[in-house]
Amino acid sequence: MINKLTRISLTGMMGSGKTSIGKMLAKNISLPFYDSDNDIEDKLKIKISEIFETYGESWFREQEEKICNNILKKEKFVLALGGGAITNKLIRDNIAKNSLLVYLKTDENVLFERLKNDKSRPLLKGTNLKKQINNILKDREKLYSESDIIIENNVNDIETVVEEIISLIKKSKL
Repeated sequence: MINKLTRISLTGMMGSGKTSIGKMLAKNISLPFYDSDNDIEDKLKIKISEIFETYGESWFREQEEKICNNILKKEKFVLALGGGAITNKLIRDNIAKNSLLVYLKTDENVLFERLKNDKSRPLLKGTNLKKQINNILKDREKLYSESDIIIENNVNDIETVVEEIISLIKKSKL
């Protein structure tokens, strides 16, 4: 039987802290950490922004599906999903079967502050960053909110968020 308490996936918008929180969470509960975006870049030896420019978003999403599904086969992990991975039904189904899903819910104004100087996000290229963040969040919120655990991450206190996640995981009945 799969132990979802040793297979934890983090979802949320870009800028929600999935990588930072995921690394600390994995360290605190002695699980290996994976970041699907970093794994894609490492495997393909190219930055995600360049993948979007050269091959397009749909090709990126195919690579993301392969990487995520390989990680989700592992026995133990904390996985920081790319912000859009949740839009892929195969990834969502695989997570539902094989992992505890934690949504790092972050206010769009906080996301704006965290992302306003970040030029590496291909989906945020353009003129109206607040509107782009709002539109992406609107498109994904329903999927994010179907997570097993939802935790607010509007302060920059990673340790407190990690402690809260661990507490909620221990209380979880999965």
